Amino acid sequence: MKRPLVTIGILFKDPGPLLVSAIKSVFSQTISDWELILINDGSKDNSIKIIEKIKDPRVIIIDDGKHLGLIARLNQIINISRGEYIARMDADDMMHPRRLEEQLRILEGKPEIDVIDTGAFIINKSREPLGIIGIKDQDYKNKMRALKWGVVLHPSVMAKRRWYENSYYSVGYPRAEDRELFIRKINTTNIFHLPKPLYYYLFADNVKAKEYLIGYKSERKVILKYGPRLVGWSRSVYLYLRSILKSGVLIGLWLIGTENIINKNKYYPLSDEQKLEAKKTIELIDKTRIPGMEL
Repeated sequence: MKRPLVTIGILFKDPGPLLVSAIKSVFSQTISDWELILINDGSKDNSIKIIEKIKDPRVIIIDDGKHLGLIARLNQIINISRGEYIARMDADDMMHPRRLEEQLRILEGKPEIDVIDTGAFIINKSREPLGIIGIKDQDYKNKMRALKWGVVLHPSVMAKRRWYENSYYSVGYPRAEDRELFIRKINTTNIFHLPKPLYYYLFADNVKAKEYLIGYKSERKVILKYGPRLVGWSRSVYLYLRSILKSGVLIGLWLIGTENIINKNKYYPLSDEQKLEAKKTIELIDKTRIPGMEL
C-alpha cells in the first residue's frame, strides 16, 4: 500500500457527537493523500459503534479496550503512523478544509522547518465561532514567552514524522506534555507559525477545572526543570509563583461556579467578516459526507 503523505491522529474518550464533526473536517480537506488514525481510549459511550460504520481504507480504528491516557496514545500515534508528516487534532475540534494543504505547502517548500502550527477560530460546544487567536507572527525562540504561555497551539501542529520519532512525549507531565516537549526541543527545532485561522478550537466555555489544575502542576514541573537554564533562577521563581497564583484563582472561581471566565480574555473578538467566514466553513464541514455514515 502506498505510504500516505499525512497521518492525522485523533484519540478519544467519550467524545459524544463532536467526534463526527472532527472526522467530517478531515474528509472535507482539499487534499486526499492522508490516513486517519482513530484511537478509542476506553470510551463508555457509543462512539466506537458510530465510527465503525466508516467505509474508507484511509481510516484506521484502534479499539483495544484500554484506557492508557493522552501521553501514551500520542506516542502510539507516532509509532504506528505511516505518513511522512503527522498532524495533531483533538476529538472535539475541527480543522479548516485547507489546513493540511497549507501546512504541507510550507513544510514541502521549506525543508529546514520541522514543525508548523496555525492560528484558530475559538468555538464553543454549540460550534458557534466566538473569537480568534494566533493571527500574528510568533517568536518561538523567546524562552520567557515559551515558559509562560507555551510554545505552539498543540492541536494545530503538523510535524515531520522523523522529528516526532526523535521527540516523543515525556510521561510525568499530564496536561502539559506539549509544553514539556517543545520547551525541551526549543533550541534544536525549527518551528514555523502560519498566522491563519485554519483550526476550530473548542476553547470557549470549556474549562475543566480538575484538568486545568493538573496542567498547572505539570507546568510548574516544566518551569523547575528547564527554567533556570533557559531564563535564570529569578525569572523561574516568578513563573513558578505565577503558576501557583493561577491555580489559586481557578480554585476560587471553581468554588463559585464561574471558572469559565478565565478563558474570556485569551482570544480576540471576531469582526463581522471573520464570523461570517467561520460560519460558512463550519456549514461546509457539516455537509461533508463520511463514507458509510449517514450523519
